[in-house]
Amino acid sequence: MTMFENVTRALTRQLNPRGDLTPLDSLIDFKRFHPFCLVLRKRKSTLFWGARYVCTDYTFLDILEPGSSPSDPTDSGNFGFKNMLDARVEGEVDVPKTVKVKGTAGLSRNSTLEVQTLSVAPKALETLHQERKLMAEHPFLEEMRRRGENLYVVMEVVEAVQEVTLERAGRAEGCFSLPFFAPLGLQGSVNHKEAVTIPKGCVLAFRVRQLMVKGKDEWDIPHIYNDNMHTFPPGEKPEDEKFTLIQASDVGAVHEDFRTLKEEVQRETQEVEKLSPEGKSSLLSSLSKLLGKKKELQDLELTLEEALGKGHEETLEALPKNVLLSKGAMDAILYFLGALAELSEAQQKLLVKSMEKKILPVQLKLVESTMEQNFLQDKEGVFPLRPELLSSLGEEELTLTEALVGLSGLEVQRSGPQYTWDPDTLPRLCALYAGLSLLQLLTKAS
Repeated sequence: MTMFENVTRALTRQLNPRGDLTPLDSLIDFKRFHPFCLVLRKRKSTLFWGARYVCTDYTFLDILEPGSSPSDPTDSGNFGFKNMLDARVEGEVDVPKTVKVKGTAGLSRNSTLEVQTLSVAPKALETLHQERKLMAEHPFLEEMRRRGENLYVVMEVVEAVQEVTLERAGRAEGCFSLPFFAPLGLQGSVNHKEAVTIPKGCVLAFRVRQLMVKGKDEWDIPHIYNDNMHTFPPGEKPEDEKFTLIQASDVGAVHEDFRTLKEEVQRETQEVEKLSPEGKSSLLSSLSKLLGKKKELQDLELTLEEALGKGHEETLEALPKNVLLSKGAMDAILYFLGALAELSEAQQKLLVKSMEKKILPVQLKLVESTMEQNFLQDKEGVFPLRPELLSSLGEEELTLTEALVGLSGLEVQRSGPQYTWDPDTLPRLCALYAGLSLLQLLTKAS
């Protein structure tokens, strides 16, 4: 995870813990997430570890008929943050004796980040709705309709008030000393100083609302939306499209407890389980080669996204030519790729090593047990750990497991044994749980 990602995620947790504020992942894209920008949501997003959005080259105003421009987004107030990545926010996990895992090193004391929120004024949106209709034949709109994509409009952003350089000094993330970590590129420690310059006006986090198309050129941007709503209603001709506002009472709590997450993950694993033995084996082999290589994993995700856009079964270069992926299987694989993408490259490499050591079931049970006990726990605390969860692990396996969960913010202490629970780490643990579930299924089938 880059330092910019660490900054935006820490900021989001402070401003809007467990809310719908989405941290920006890439500094280079910040100009394409300003208010009114149109974005796409990854097909398989989940609120357990956060929806993921990709930018487009268009704003909402680009697809409207010409007319008066809306007023500038309103300033909702300034906030100042010092040492955003301190131990309280990201946490430093000290694993006894053999491993030191740093989720994020502390910022230098003189680093201060001042931000402000800008949002589209309700009155400006209302005026826009009254005065400007959609350009029904806009090429981008036609392409999105044909592909059945959902479009979202950036309605609120958190941006930097002034340019600031944030520094991180200390040891490299994930410094492991055991010899068997050497092939993973994780051995040894390097004293380094890393810095990122955040320009004035840089968007750090954003909120979106879904665009709804009604008929040929009518539109709306409702306050409330859910996964059952579509920008372009499926199975209807444009002139026959109808719009129904989802009331707040219809939405409810999306993820109430651990059981909801478990059921969601099980639904996706069932789709993967439908693959032939050859398909599951090939998928496992491909993932084993790609884990720890962020760019290659993103390329695979993009390939699947494009295949889904075509609306029929596909073969992939990563799989044998006779292995067809159904829409359900591609959906499920995208879901798990999204989970794996939330993990650091170091964690992904540790997962590969865990597969070789055949300890995924133990790690899965450990993560499942701690989340089952604390999923709704909103305060930090130290809790006892059932000894049998770790008793089957040797020294190397135990160290590897401590490092894997430690990089997701779950600090396991052998004395006791016990663990420290931090509610801010829940999204990362949810992603780790999903990733472990997939890999356990595939290794079990191989």
